Amino acid sequence: MTQQTDYDVIVAGAGMAGVVAAIAAARAGARVLMTDRLPFLGGNMTAGLLGNFLTFHNMKGEQITAGIAQEIVDHCIERGGAFREHRGHLPNAYGNAYSVTPVDPEVLKLVTQKLCVEAGVALLLNTYIAATVAEDNRVRAIRVVNKSGEQTLRAKVFVDATGDADLVAGAGGRFLFGDERGKVMSISLFSRLGNVDLEKHLAYVKENPDEFMLGEDPYIGKTKAEIASALKHWMDYPLVTGHYSAVKRAQARGEFHPNRQRVVFQVTTIPGVVVLNATSLLGFDPTDAASMTKAALEGREQIFAVAKFFRDYVPGFEKSFILDSASALGVRESRRIAGVRTLTTDDCVAGRKNEDDIGLGAYCLDVHQPSGIIEHKHVRDGEAYGIPYGTLVPEKLDGVLVAGRSLSSERFANGSARCQAPIMAMGEAAGIAAALCAEHGLQPRDVPVGQLRGILKQNGAPV
Repeated sequence: MTQQTDYDVIVAGAGMAGVVAAIAAARAGARVLMTDRLPFLGGNMTAGLLGNFLTFHNMKGEQITAGIAQEIVDHCIERGGAFREHRGHLPNAYGNAYSVTPVDPEVLKLVTQKLCVEAGVALLLNTYIAATVAEDNRVRAIRVVNKSGEQTLRAKVFVDATGDADLVAGAGGRFLFGDERGKVMSISLFSRLGNVDLEKHLAYVKENPDEFMLGEDPYIGKTKAEIASALKHWMDYPLVTGHYSAVKRAQARGEFHPNRQRVVFQVTTIPGVVVLNATSLLGFDPTDAASMTKAALEGREQIFAVAKFFRDYVPGFEKSFILDSASALGVRESRRIAGVRTLTTDDCVAGRKNEDDIGLGAYCLDVHQPSGIIEHKHVRDGEAYGIPYGTLVPEKLDGVLVAGRSLSSERFANGSARCQAPIMAMGEAAGIAAALCAEHGLQPRDVPVGQLRGILKQNGAPV
């Protein structure tokens, strides 16, 4: 089977930012190819078992992400892969997001695949990017390698949705990496446990509210005890964070790794099955293959120790077992491009909005420091902040847009914008912008943002 080699738009990376970008570009009339190293779509949501989209709402309860992102959730609901209640978005006592949107990874694989194929997106999976081809400070092509060998794929414009800004870095574009010492946030390896008694666990939460993160955002204005007393069903607390004392006891006995002060788990659409976010891998480089190999080995060891911790220390988990583990490491941070605009920490905390915004974000500014300490800042007054279009555009490099966690952003700002709902909003904007570039012979920096925003609004995407 001969592979076409010339397209209007090539999207590199089939995580949720890339998926939405590809669908948006194809629906706008572009000839689109999307590549990925995995044999399925969804990135961290599927291969990484991330478990939920955060967050479609600001703390006031206003929906700030919709468009193609909501369409994906709706299709998951139809296939039993998301909750019907609240159109998929469960109210969240956790307190750093108004809503949590649990999505089944297997259903999401099928939904994203079908939406891409129906939109006319050509897919090339099991394929690695070997190099970026740049001429005259413009990305012209990518070289990829797969079972068919190596080939060069050309496009009028590219969307770098690799999560690591691989295309931009490969073309010599400037980027930032981690903190001031070049250290990145901790990496996690997620897993799922089966046979969990969530009703028993909820009873423990209600009796011990101080052991949990409840209503952390000051906007909520309620005590932990007040929030816990209102919990009637385990679905009322879909993203559980805490068990502080149990973690300390287990660490003192050498029964839990020293890199976290709390554990997190998330409910799923499958009764008795939860997603664990309790591993923590420190000091690794997401752009180095040897480093990531070591991280994967350590993560696998931690998963079994963490599962034993839950059985031994957490009520409701006494008879639980490991159902499966992620096939991809959960990387929170790597390269962030230097863009035409930069999303700042102050922008996010102040809930600042701009005339060139192409999406909104509201999750807390969540930074897992290289030390293992987790720090949070909150968006003021329950608001959302705007994501300017220029954060997706490299400062000097042409022919490419970024969608996803590699946007131009300060580190704490990235701790919020890296979440699934805002990266899907970025993806929709990047896909439409790329299609406009291909149709009118524009560079991404020259896209009329007013026209882009108008199309997004017509598609139901809040800007």
